[in-house]
Amino acid sequence: MNTHAGMEEFWAKRWAALVYVALLGVVFSANYTNHGPLISTLVREWGISLSVAGFLTTAIFITHGILQIPGGALADRFGAKNVGTIGLAIITVCNIGAGFADSVTYLLVCKFLCGIGTGCAFIGGLKYVPTFFHGKEIQGAQGVYGGSILLGSGFVIYGIPQILHAVGWRAVFFTTGGMAGVLLLVWLFLAPATPSHQKSIKIHWNDILGSRNIWLLAFAQLASFGTVISAGVWVNTLLTKSLAIAPKTAGMIGSAILLLGIVMRPLGGMILGRRILTPKNLIILSCIGLAVGYWMVGQSMSLPMAVASIIIVGIMSGLPFAAIFNYARETCPTNPGVAMGFVNTWGAVAVMAFPPIIGRLVDLSGTFVSGFYLLGGVTLLSGLCSVLLTSKEKEPIVRTVQAVN
Repeated sequence: MNTHAGMEEFWAKRWAALVYVALLGVVFSANYTNHGPLISTLVREWGISLSVAGFLTTAIFITHGILQIPGGALADRFGAKNVGTIGLAIITVCNIGAGFADSVTYLLVCKFLCGIGTGCAFIGGLKYVPTFFHGKEIQGAQGVYGGSILLGSGFVIYGIPQILHAVGWRAVFFTTGGMAGVLLLVWLFLAPATPSHQKSIKIHWNDILGSRNIWLLAFAQLASFGTVISAGVWVNTLLTKSLAIAPKTAGMIGSAILLLGIVMRPLGGMILGRRILTPKNLIILSCIGLAVGYWMVGQSMSLPMAVASIIIVGIMSGLPFAAIFNYARETCPTNPGVAMGFVNTWGAVAVMAFPPIIGRLVDLSGTFVSGFYLLGGVTLLSGLCSVLLTSKEKEPIVRTVQAVN
């Protein structure tokens, strides 16, 4: 891979690789969000509280988050494609299993195990992109991959309410699990292969854990991805309960909170590629704008304000994706997969914590105001802290990659 000829070989396959990794993003994200539009149905069927229902998201993101760092190390060692293959296999089995759930406990176990698959798939895709793309094109390519992730999540928020009454909630899990199974075969046989290393790569933990940039980027990922996925879990319920909107209409409106990322994540990469904004400034502005959007969601007493606030959240949450992960990769060039995995772990931590907290706050207060104020406070604090990010030209530690037996 380090030879000029090897780089040319991967460069020639970059557009095909981008198509396959985008499909990977759509499928795994559809499978970690597919329970969100089912919450009201499961609450009625099993008689559980909203806070308990929120733990479905916590369950999948516990293992999703835990897998980020080891998944990054595995991608560095065995190649991104192989890690993605493992992820798709686990996602397929666990979601088909979820369709047979007869209790919330059974479903929680399926979600918990599925997070192993989504964690592998996410970090595999994240490492897959820079295998094929370099220079200024990597910003846009990473943005396209990020957009595909929100496409999958937004697809289920929009699509499931449209078909739920006709097919039932079990068919939702069978369908999304089947999508993962089909892609598993396509990915395995058609996606361009990625290189693996003959020996283990030494992980320079001091470069990762001792880097101020990495911690600030982790907070930014928590504030952008972590909060928007948490908001996506509850947005349909907010619209139906607070504004008395029909579930199908709520799905159409609520899906914008994630679907806008399809455009905004690539746009964020384009902004960076054209040097309209620096990564640091893009992260700061996005987090502060996101805080404004969450404040507006909490204040929404009418449909127009709810729609406007959802649009703002969707725009601002998508923009910093490429900035965060390419910043992390360039900050720790000796262990890029581990660095990106560490950063994304904190996004997963947020998705573990916030949905049940918001559910509990709604159970106690009867409104979503305090829950969305909480999300807004987190994003505002991240935006202010991101001022401390240092220039990428000063931060990276250049070191010869060492191989150990």
